[in-house]
Amino acid sequence: MTDDSAAVPPRAAARVWAGRALLRPGREGAARDVAIEIAGGRLGGVRPGAARSPRSLGGAGVLALPALCNAHDHGRGLRPSAHGVADDAVELWVPGTYALPPLDPYLVAAVALGRMAESGVATVMHCHLFRPPERLAAEAEAVARAARAIGIRVAFAAPLRDRNRLGYGDDDAILACMDPQCRAAIAAQYQRPLPPAREQIAAVAEIARRLGGDGFHVQLGPIGVEWCSDALLEAVAAESARSGLRVHMHLLESRTQREWADGAYPDGIVRQLDRVGLLSPRLSVAHAVWLTEDECALLAERGVTVSVNSTSNLRLRSGIAPMAAMRRARLGVALGMDALSLDDDDDMLRELRLAWRLHRGFGFEDVLDKAALFDAALRRGPEIATGATGFGAIEPDAPADLLLLDYAAMTADAIDAACDETEMLLARAKAAHVRDLVVAGRHVVADGRLTGLDLGAAERELTEAARRQAPALAALRPTLGAFRDGLRRFYRGGGHAAKRQR
Repeated sequence: MTDDSAAVPPRAAARVWAGRALLRPGREGAARDVAIEIAGGRLGGVRPGAARSPRSLGGAGVLALPALCNAHDHGRGLRPSAHGVADDAVELWVPGTYALPPLDPYLVAAVALGRMAESGVATVMHCHLFRPPERLAAEAEAVARAARAIGIRVAFAAPLRDRNRLGYGDDDAILACMDPQCRAAIAAQYQRPLPPAREQIAAVAEIARRLGGDGFHVQLGPIGVEWCSDALLEAVAAESARSGLRVHMHLLESRTQREWADGAYPDGIVRQLDRVGLLSPRLSVAHAVWLTEDECALLAERGVTVSVNSTSNLRLRSGIAPMAAMRRARLGVALGMDALSLDDDDDMLRELRLAWRLHRGFGFEDVLDKAALFDAALRRGPEIATGATGFGAIEPDAPADLLLLDYAAMTADAIDAACDETEMLLARAKAAHVRDLVVAGRHVVADGRLTGLDLGAAERELTEAARRQAPALAALRPTLGAFRDGLRRFYRGGGHAAKRQR
């Protein structure tokens, strides 16, 4: 695919007029006939009850609100189901993704980010897949170019790991659970050497130096404690404190991870992260499905934010995040898709709706209110991605991140006087209703389509490139199947909890 991002001048938006606007979503009702001025990537005057001015975006049938954030994702332009990876326990699902065909990293990122933008996402926390340092640097540059072409903000969490190539435990112990006839092939395919931790961290620092800046925020990304030694985590904490780079990592996604953690760290995995210096407002963690009350309290005390990924945790059989415990602890929460949306469509508006239904509370129990929901979707995510503040409201001097929905289409059958705009948004909004997206003043989506990329053409090119890899993918499937069967035996036999690794 030709990268023409430099040749496409950014389209700027100077003013918006919306028949309805949620200026502070979840905290107050919709304002009517709102004029919004934009200058220098930030919002200027915000005037309800204003007449529409010429050449302004929007219209009478539009609902305006702050743009969304996807606070945890992996930028999988080619969806895993498209190359045969069925939903399953995360421990068995992840190895299936290792068979991803080699594809142009710019094209992969452009498709993934483009889909998100067309669903109203202005900022994304992108956790890149693990690569050797030299390849990681090239792919980081490709993601940065794609972000510029699409026009959304990206936090690039550069992956780090130094242990446990095959699973949660000693590689030899896991190999012993594999079919003897396949062990050599599995070891050759998946047990490759890992670069030294210092070399990996130096590579991230160099990527941050070369590519970091407005719109592309490089972060340290230790994949998870299962894959990172205490020494690596201590080095990450030290580098974060020295450089100010933020840190994003997976934590306690599944019950199996909880069992491993309890064996490896009897005093508590979260307390261990605190001991090595990682717990701080610079840290955000993804999933956290199996946190305890005490762990929620400690994370909250240290200013850590959790990115909850509701659909992914359902599809990968991980469970439901303990939102009630998080809320009791006043733990900061953001929302992410983890590249596993409910309908495989990267629709952040659908993810918002599912999160509301799943975590609100059942019966007369009130766990999550609308203010907290929108705080997670609109404010917390951009803060952990960029380190900046001011997101989540339409008010003077806020970042000029605006999502305009076709409210008229969303409510074509509705009795307007009886309906509340926020309730209709949570009941019906989806990517098909996205009319315009403005990010830092740039008009990123116009009339439902990207302004900087032909997404349909890019998706077709990506699919065709993947299909050309079909013979190699088919040849790998027997080895991959044997690997997953061996992992299932290892985990069912309790091998992950049998040995304490530090």
